[in-house]
Amino acid sequence: MEQSLKKNRSIYLFAFLALLILGSNYTLMIIQPFGPITEPLILASLFDLTIVLPLFFYLFVVRNRLSLITLLPVIIGGFWFAYFIVPSHELAIFDYLKYGIFALEGLFIVIELFLAAMLLGKIPVLYQHYKTQKEINYFFPAAIRTALKTTFGQKKVIDILVYDFTIFYYGFFAWKKKWVDSAHACSFTIHRNSGYFGLFIMLVHAMVIEVIGVHFLIAHFWSPTAAWIFTALDVYALLLIIADYQAVRLSPIVIKDGALFAQVGIRREIVVDLKKIKSIQPTITGKKERAREKDSFAITLPNLFEEDPQFEIVLTEPALAYLPFGFKREMTKLYVTVDDKEAFSQEISHYLEEKSTIHE
Repeated sequence: MEQSLKKNRSIYLFAFLALLILGSNYTLMIIQPFGPITEPLILASLFDLTIVLPLFFYLFVVRNRLSLITLLPVIIGGFWFAYFIVPSHELAIFDYLKYGIFALEGLFIVIELFLAAMLLGKIPVLYQHYKTQKEINYFFPAAIRTALKTTFGQKKVIDILVYDFTIFYYGFFAWKKKWVDSAHACSFTIHRNSGYFGLFIMLVHAMVIEVIGVHFLIAHFWSPTAAWIFTALDVYALLLIIADYQAVRLSPIVIKDGALFAQVGIRREIVVDLKKIKSIQPTITGKKERAREKDSFAITLPNLFEEDPQFEIVLTEPALAYLPFGFKREMTKLYVTVDDKEAFSQEISHYLEEKSTIHE
């Protein structure tokens, strides 16, 4: 758990440093607070964006897993960011760097095509593994994650790809699907008695209005290209909202074979061995204290009116939770709100009583 927290802090630190480098260079070149841009400043900006930024990416994110496929996008992206913000391209170094970047982009494309060819060749195997896992795992992310790792091995990029696959699966292919209870399993929905659907409708309406309004404002006052970039980002954000609701609708809490399976939209998922449950009780932990906890997992939905979770479940041992973009964290407590609270409480309490009787 400590190693996971250190890794997350390193990524957050890189994100902060990257924003600092990009923001300071943009301010220096576009706003020009210190007067006209000189050649030394341009060279310093190029050094920042093509050398320092990739170096920080290696030190804080890649570390001991150096590979061209991970560093090339950062180097290429840093150069083109510098190219578009620098007011003058008369320096000879731009010509040399530009041809070098074209060569790197060509290399990157060749690598991507090679990987794509390998992926296409393994798609039939991947599909068979997914069909097998779909019968074992109740939710799409767990099924596709296991299928990908079975097909391609333990690759870090798989955890990141799973999040993207999950978004597109629930955003485009889950509209007509319905949850079907499996044999000998107890399922508990979390969305029917909540106000999440109302919040979802409100967010969708707001995003649709924003997509249209922001596009025309940016196109009119800035540039059509920037308008389409922001529109694409807004449409992606709208897809996230839709995918999250579909995932919530199709992902009740499932208790079967001595384990609790939970997925909260596309945001997080966890599997808890029921033997690790120490206790269940109505929530007594206050809101401020819950906000400070780093090892608690909320099986709750956002609402128009915030309410305390119905239950808090304490674990004897940590359970691994999957978070967006491949992040993982070990959890020692669950906060739960379900539609049928009495049935859920009875199911967990019944198991705890059985465990206590066996130990006696």
